[in-house]
Amino acid sequence: LPPAMAMASAPRFIQHKKEAFWFYRFLSIVYDHVINPGHWTEDMRDDALEPADLHSRKLKVVDVGGGTGFTTLGIVRHVDPANVTLLDQSPHQLDKARQKEALKGVQIMEGDAEDLPFPTDTFDRYVSAG
Repeated sequence: LPPAMAMASAPRFIQHKKEAFWFYRFLSIVYDHVINPGHWTEDMRDDALEPADLHSRKLKVVDVGGGTGFTTLGIVRHVDPANVTLLDQSPHQLDKARQKEALKGVQIMEGDAEDLPFPTDTFDRYVSAG
């Protein structure tokens, strides 16, 4: 097959929102216990957050594509949870985030990272990591 056709026939797991919905529906069950420990550690998260310069508890921060809230846990170490929003398209991932005590007070909402449901400049920091 020509390369373009081979790519078109290759399995797609999360390239599209509908596929990602089902992918994360099942992956959310083990995400924090299987995926994160091997691929996205606390040290990696903390290093990734350094450029965000989370220097004030009063900053307004959105974690775009925040899933189960693993990166958001790093954000709330520096910023008041009431000033943090976690946005993800997967209701299943968000259910896991809502169960985390440290994320109580964070606004957790379903939404599309490609069409943010906020006016421009709503936040001081826009984070997407993981």
